Amino acid sequence: MVSSEMFHHELAGQSSSHPIISDLVATVNSAAQIVEGPQRDAALLTALRDCRRELEGAEAGAEAARIRLAEAKDTFNCAAELLSGGSPSSLWDSGGGPTAAKEEINSNTVKREGGLSLVIDQHFKRPKTNPLEFETVPPPIVIPTNLIHMPPTHIETAGALMSAEDVASHRENFYQKLLGIPSDAVANYTPGLNQANLRSKAQLLDGIHIVKHWDTGADGLDAAAFRSKHKTWYTKMKPLSHKLGRRTGIHLRTVEPHHSPGGEGEIVLCRYSKDGSKSTVYIDVTQLYNALYEVHCLEHGHLRGKDAVKGRMDDLYANVPDSQVKTFLETCPVCVERRRMHHDV
Repeated sequence: MVSSEMFHHELAGQSSSHPIISDLVATVNSAAQIVEGPQRDAALLTALRDCRRELEGAEAGAEAARIRLAEAKDTFNCAAELLSGGSPSSLWDSGGGPTAAKEEINSNTVKREGGLSLVIDQHFKRPKTNPLEFETVPPPIVIPTNLIHMPPTHIETAGALMSAEDVASHRENFYQKLLGIPSDAVANYTPGLNQANLRSKAQLLDGIHIVKHWDTGADGLDAAAFRSKHKTWYTKMKPLSHKLGRRTGIHLRTVEPHHSPGGEGEIVLCRYSKDGSKSTVYIDVTQLYNALYEVHCLEHGHLRGKDAVKGRMDDLYANVPDSQVKTFLETCPVCVERRRMHHDV
């Protein structure tokens, strides 16, 4: 085991050309010089957190550099492939130089699937060869055009075998069991990071802001800095053409507002369905009860089990897991009474 004195001696000799790293080294050195005790541990913990933030930022920057390098290599390889049948030096040797050669070339612009545009010299095209044959870039993701279904804003009790009082009691029991809070506190509830499928309205609005500005940057930051700030979204934003799901291909859709059809649309956060054929919308925690009520109580009439309800919820929404469906069914007064009667028989 390395003693703190030995570690401090080694770190003291460490130098860096980057000012942030130099500051971190100084912070760690200062913390190491504190006398053993709670203050020293607290200072080292603070230094460790600073180092971790810098490490995460450096990793995000490295990812951006890696993508840039890959795109540069791809462009270079494309140009080399297109020019492999000839050399521009023969034109330059004619005496006109590069400018004259450029004027002599009759060129076209070919758009590649990756989004890049290359100017291709007609003299250097290889006959009977598709210049994009060597491309392996997957086709771009197409945003689905299916209608987005939003949870009802008002509860209809007709046909649900429940009175308004039953619905109010069920809502209260559902949120108490799911979150441990009364239903009237749900609007101000902020789910923790460990509650991966629960989102508050504010969290969804943050997500919409990130997706909307992912390619342009915002908040005074360019695209690279903006992505670095929200680096946990790299995987979510990755436009995969297969294995689409909650973790990839996040995108935005516009739906008609509930109370003013034909008016200004509402932007919502979506992901692809499991087969990638349509968009499913993320709902916030205040919409959860109404969404489950519509499916189980109205559509299914309390007659379908957890798997059927879960399947229908997955068809409509992006973030309703088994546990939430199970809690809803376990607190449903109609289903509770039916199970009690069945047990008594």
